[in-house]
Amino acid sequence: MTRGSLAPIHRFADSRPPAKLNLFLELRGKRDDGFHEIETVMVAIDLCDELTVRVTDEPGIRMRTDWLPSESVIAARLGVAGDEARREALLRIPDDESNLVHRALHRFRARFGISGGFAVELLKRIPAAAGLGGASSDAAAAILSAAKLYGIPSEAPELSEIASEIGSDVPFFLGSAGEPIGAAVASGRGEQIEAVPMSTCLHGVVVYPNVGLSTAAVYRESSVPARPLRAGGLVDALGGGSVSAVAARVHNRLSGPAQKIESRVGEILTELSQSGLMGGLVTGSGSACFALADSDDRAREVGAELRRRLEPGALVIATRSTTVPPAVEIG
Repeated sequence: MTRGSLAPIHRFADSRPPAKLNLFLELRGKRDDGFHEIETVMVAIDLCDELTVRVTDEPGIRMRTDWLPSESVIAARLGVAGDEARREALLRIPDDESNLVHRALHRFRARFGISGGFAVELLKRIPAAAGLGGASSDAAAAILSAAKLYGIPSEAPELSEIASEIGSDVPFFLGSAGEPIGAAVASGRGEQIEAVPMSTCLHGVVVYPNVGLSTAAVYRESSVPARPLRAGGLVDALGGGSVSAVAARVHNRLSGPAQKIESRVGEILTELSQSGLMGGLVTGSGSACFALADSDDRAREVGAELRRRLEPGALVIATRSTTVPPAVEIG
């Protein structure tokens, strides 16, 4: 595409970027660039942010960020309403170049020679520093929204290149050549994506304690095993349709380091185990944990019970699997 030749064909785009769970995460080696070589299986879930991207005549990117239903409600559920320092640490959403949405749109403008700018409204439900991939999902949705606004096909290779430059999880949320996927095996740093067929919807409960974890800190506490596990058994179980078979094969090498850094993670995993759900695990590098249920009704029932026990002090969310990328409504 010729730089400087693109003009917007729509004025705004709305999307609902979803979170993800890591059903499997293994460390396979240490790379020369300082990152780890990993193998992970990710599945998208219906815990979603809301993103609106508008075309502006002025160059640059302007962002407005907030929480749904409000920051005050989320702070109360997390039990940090009266603690300004912790509230700031958990709930501050950057609106500058440190936000991956801002970074993604900046690179989109540079890659396609866009002279105008973007105005962004980002409303958050997905906690940060939780291992749920919210920032990466928002960035992928921003890339797809900008592409829709300028009539660029979602399978354009430039979009995948931008996603890989932004962060390891962003390519997953971009989908497979723009096509919807529910689950994928990711390798390399996490940027090499292969879609995985799922024959059943997964239901579960996610619990986010009122503490975030640094991905870098968790990886520093981890070590590569002598004989890394492989994800093949889990991939087969996802295709087979048995939730109990899936739950029996979940694995996360970062679970131990996350619990070592933050004891609250271990307490949440114990609560999930005692609730009767299956396959309790940390997602990503934490601090959020999840477990699987055999039905939507069971997930909601256990979620309500855990909410009574754990809130305030944690967010408890009954959820189900969905697909990426999110639908983008344009106008």
